[in-house]
Amino acid sequence: MTDVLVLGSGGAGLSTAVRARDAGLTVTLLTKGELDWSATRYAQGGVAAALVDADDSPELHGSDTLAAGGGLNDADAVRILAAEGPARVRELIALGAHFDLVGGSLALAREGGHSVPRVVHAGGDATGAEIERALAVAVRRSGTDVREGWLATDVLVENGRLVGVDAVDPSGNAHHLRASHVVIATGGAGQCFAVTTNPPLSTGDGVAMALRAGVAVADVEFMQFHPTALHHPSMPRPLLSEALRGEGAILRDDRGIAFMAGEHTLGDLAPRDVVARAISRRLNDRDLDHLWLDATGIPNFATRFPTIWRACSAVGLDPTHDWLPVAPAAHYLCGGVCTDLDGATTLPGLWACGEVACTGVHGANRLASNSLLENLVFAARVVEAIAAGKSAPDPTGVLRGIDFRTARSHGTTPVKVAEGVPIRDDLARLMTRDAGVVRSADGLGRATAELAAMVPTDIEEANLLAVSTALVRAASARCESRGTHTRGDFPSPSPEYLGRFVFAGVAEPTFMPLLAAAGRPT
Repeated sequence: MTDVLVLGSGGAGLSTAVRARDAGLTVTLLTKGELDWSATRYAQGGVAAALVDADDSPELHGSDTLAAGGGLNDADAVRILAAEGPARVRELIALGAHFDLVGGSLALAREGGHSVPRVVHAGGDATGAEIERALAVAVRRSGTDVREGWLATDVLVENGRLVGVDAVDPSGNAHHLRASHVVIATGGAGQCFAVTTNPPLSTGDGVAMALRAGVAVADVEFMQFHPTALHHPSMPRPLLSEALRGEGAILRDDRGIAFMAGEHTLGDLAPRDVVARAISRRLNDRDLDHLWLDATGIPNFATRFPTIWRACSAVGLDPTHDWLPVAPAAHYLCGGVCTDLDGATTLPGLWACGEVACTGVHGANRLASNSLLENLVFAARVVEAIAAGKSAPDPTGVLRGIDFRTARSHGTTPVKVAEGVPIRDDLARLMTRDAGVVRSADGLGRATAELAAMVPTDIEEANLLAVSTALVRAASARCESRGTHTRGDFPSPSPEYLGRFVFAGVAEPTFMPLLAAAGRPT
C-alpha cells in the first residue's frame, strides 16, 4: 500500500512524484517505458511564463491563453496557470534544469498566439529533454519506488472510491496495486492518428481507463494538430518548432507565396489552429501533401535550433538554404479526464495531471508552450491537496459545470481483446482520413461505423479504440467549428455549443453549457 501511485513519467508524473516525496508521502511510479523517455522529451519550444520581461505580466499571459482557447477555457484555471507559473519555473531551475541565457538572463522566445516573448527554452530547441532529465534525476534521488515497463490497465473501485489499479508487469504478469491516491499522468493520444509528433507510447491509456470506469472525460474532440511537422516518412514526425516562426521563418505555399499575412493579424505567429487550417485548406484545394517553411533567414540556425538542424540534416535538408516541407500532424489532446482546480477527478482518490487532464486551461486550442507549464503548476496543486487531506472533488474549474456527484464510478467495464490481425495501423489511418484537421458528417459517420467493427488485440489497441471512438462521437455532436475542431460542413462557431461534451459512464456524450464563471470568447 502506497500513499500516492503515479502513472506516467512525463513532466506531470515526475513533478508529482518529486513533490509528493518532498511532502513526506510514500510514492510508487509506474511507467510503461523508461523513466526518462516520454512525450515530454520531444517538446522543443519551451515553457511559457511571465518571468522577467517588464512588458509582460500574468494577466497578459492569461489573456493570450483565453484568446487562443476559443471561448472554452475555464477562466479560474487560466488565472492559476499564469499566476503560479513563474514560481514553478523558478523551482524547476532550482531543482537543476538549465535554461538558455543571454547576457546572464533567461533568453525569451516568442511563439504563436503570444503577445510578447515569454517562452524560456533549453538547448535551443530541446526544452522537454532537459526538463525530463532534471526531473528524472530528482525522482531517482527522492526514494520513489520506480517501476519501469509496467502498464496500468484499469482502476480499482470499492464503495465508490478508488483503492488502486490493475497493472501488468514487464513479464506480462497481472497485479492489483493498492494506493490511497492514484495520479493519472499518462500523457496524450497522438497515436490515434497515422501522422503524429507523438512517440509510440502515446496511446491514450489514462483517458481510456477513465472512460471504462465512468470517470468524467471532456473536450476530446479538440486534438491539436501542430501545423509544421517535417513532411517525411519518419515517425514520430520531427517537429519544426513554432519558435522558428518566432525567429522569422515564413510559411510559403506551393507557389512561394507567404500566405499567413492574409489569414490572421499575427501572420505566421497566429495560433496553431489558425495556421493548421490555413495549411490544410491549401493542401486539400490543390491536392498537395505539403507546403513549405522558409527558415533561410534565421542566423546561426545550427546553434539556435540544434535538434531541428539534426533532424533536417538526417533527411538531406539544409535549413540555411532549403525550404523545409511541412504538413500538420496530430500533436496534443486539449481535453481529457475532467478535474477540479486541484486536479481531483469525479472518482474520489483519483487525480489527473498533464496532457491526460481536462483542467480547462486550454479550452478548444492550447496556446503554444503552455503544456509544460501546466504540468508543473497542476502537479504542485495535486500534491498540496493530497497532503492537506483532500480526497473528493470540489465544484471548481471544469467540474463547476458537471454534476460530479452522479458521475462517480462504481466499477470498470472489462477490456475486450481477441486474437487476430492488429488494428492499430488501420485505426490510425481512418482517424487521419476522417477525423483529422477538417471533419464532416460524412467522414465522421464513416469513422464511427469502421471503429465499431474493430476488435483490439491488446490493451494499447483497446485504449486507442476507446479514445478514438469518444473523439469521433464528440466531434459528430459538435456541429460547429471552434478551436482545433473544424467542421467543413459547419465552418463557423455557434453560441449553441459554448460548452463541453462530457462522457461519464455512457457511450454518447452529454452537452454541459459553460457557467458564468468560466471563460468567454474574446
